[in-house]
Amino acid sequence: MIKQFAFVAALTLLLNSGAVLFQQEAPPIRNFLRVNEQFCTGGQPRVEHLAKLKADGITTIINLRPAGEHRAAEEEAMAKELGLRYFNIPVVFADPKDEQVDEFLKITDDPKNRPAFIHCAGAIRVGAFWMIRRVVRDGWTIEAAEEEAKKIGLRESPHLNEFARKYIERHRKK
Repeated sequence: MIKQFAFVAALTLLLNSGAVLFQQEAPPIRNFLRVNEQFCTGGQPRVEHLAKLKADGITTIINLRPAGEHRAAEEEAMAKELGLRYFNIPVVFADPKDEQVDEFLKITDDPKNRPAFIHCAGAIRVGAFWMIRRVVRDGWTIEAAEEEAKKIGLRESPHLNEFARKYIERHRKK
């Protein structure tokens, strides 16, 4: 009798724990950071994250990944279905371009595109582009912008750090 009770109790516990597993939300967005009231950054969101971002007040998604890297069309369709603005600047990790930064700055300068969630795969490219924005638009020092960029995700990517620094040197407000 005790063995039967123990078996039923164990089975009930096992079944209930499984039910809880299936009810859990998606894992958090990798490297998610609310930079300020207007911008947050992170890695690739799942499509189910987009509704949560909208519920949290985000109105715009800025994706820095090329379409071939991930299912950008699916993300764009879901964003538009939710009524979010959607921009895709296809930055190749190994080869960012000045024109892409120019487009990023133009999009992020426009108050209609805020509050925005800016992402790439892991927030590394986002960190580089945000570092540029902090210096050329917000007047930060390179050192302060670089520290924030590391928190966002710009770590162990010397080529992106160098790209950001060179862009800043060419475009800094004097």
